Amino acid sequence: MFDYQKACEDKISFYNRSEFVDDPSHPAGFRGTFKFSDHKLIPDIYYGFLQRYFGVLRLSRVSLDDINRVMNETWEGPGSLTKLFQLEEQMRIDGRILSITPMDYVKSKKSARDEDDEDEEDVPLPTFENVSEDDEDAN
Repeated sequence: MFDYQKACEDKISFYNRSEFVDDPSHPAGFRGTFKFSDHKLIPDIYYGFLQRYFGVLRLSRVSLDDINRVMNETWEGPGSLTKLFQLEEQMRIDGRILSITPMDYVKSKKSARDEDDEDEEDVPLPTFENVSEDDEDAN
């Protein structure tokens, strides 16, 4: 059986290493105020907490103002990933569920390329003709 508590502890010990916490460009070492301007700019490491907090699989359903507010209320500076991981685990234990709709399932089946390039036209792939042995002998 999967040990969620051990997985949480392992994640905390991994991200509490000084190479992450002391690096202001890494999510674990962030020093400042959250002002996400696009859902795609939210680091993956924050997703589990935010998904449990808001109860949705797709964070794009949550306003950026709400996400920024929650992150700023929760975040206490470098090393705060520990707090996020512990809160996420506590919400899991408390039975906080994610609302998953059929649209989420369909969306998750798409590839990342399809999601990122929805507005771009498809480039046609080259076609190759099947060359027979007679044609090869003529060359």
